[in-house]
Amino acid sequence: MATTQLSLVKVDVADGIATLTINRPDVLNNINFVVIHQLHQALLQAIADPAVQGIVLAGAGKVFVVGADIDFLIRNIEGDDIPRIIKYSEAGHALMNAIDDSPKPVVARVGGMALGGGLELALACDRIVAAQGTTFGFPETGLGIYPGFGGTQRSSRRVGVGLAKWLIFTAKSLAASEALKIGLIDQVVAADQLDDAVGRAAREPITAKQPVALSPEYAALAQFFASHRAADLRAGIVDTHGDAALARAMKLVANKGPIALAFAESIIERGSQRPLAEGLRMEIEHVTELFQTADALLGLQFRAKRQLGQPVFAGR
Repeated sequence: MATTQLSLVKVDVADGIATLTINRPDVLNNINFVVIHQLHQALLQAIADPAVQGIVLAGAGKVFVVGADIDFLIRNIEGDDIPRIIKYSEAGHALMNAIDDSPKPVVARVGGMALGGGLELALACDRIVAAQGTTFGFPETGLGIYPGFGGTQRSSRRVGVGLAKWLIFTAKSLAASEALKIGLIDQVVAADQLDDAVGRAAREPITAKQPVALSPEYAALAQFFASHRAADLRAGIVDTHGDAALARAMKLVANKGPIALAFAESIIERGSQRPLAEGLRMEIEHVTELFQTADALLGLQFRAKRQLGQPVFAGR
């Protein structure tokens, strides 16, 4: 086995598989500028290495990746340096696109939580293989922002517009078994079988995703969120016709950032009708407007301070 240790990304090459591990367990492997740069660099080297047949992305410790670097976002909002956040977003998109465009199979090895930017990183891969007990979700609208590393676009292409809205509008965390049922991920195995399953997946040729057959419950959620406006769902004024699951889902939207919801709704809907590259650009185009809102700073500070409950968004 050949091992290379960058400051925040560890690279192991064995038996034709390059495993790139984000090594920031102390901060739950959150994605900062250095991680983006080093992971991108390691990815390109693995793609160029003729000895590498497949690539695995992993996170050190008990999680995969819990999201973006919130402290970085807060510092730059408070310092009125939104262009720095734009550069961060562009670098993240360049990394995700390089993963997506890799001519070699790229597999996400999810041994723990994959939230926000972590789920976006996984969605850029060809396959997502998870251990039992892991969780997936987009918490961003509960922080007054929206998924900004391709989450609005790759989720809708994986599970459809309705379920993408459900995931993003509610910020609900899904167990791996539930994520598998809607087609968000590709395989769930016991924790002690994860490495073997990931190794097999990294050696398989890249194939087109096949849509899953949704159960009546998920089909109803998909239809409900596809056919109603985010503002009405947040206000709780949509008729659920007595469906308790739909009522519970709508209730989860009530405390999310209204500006973030509106942006996410627009980007998901418009982007789903256009090529992926155009949809991804929409996420970046609205970064300045989004991070200049009071809601974004409020939500991010709330999370950074680990306050209990939910932030109360003013819609400005």
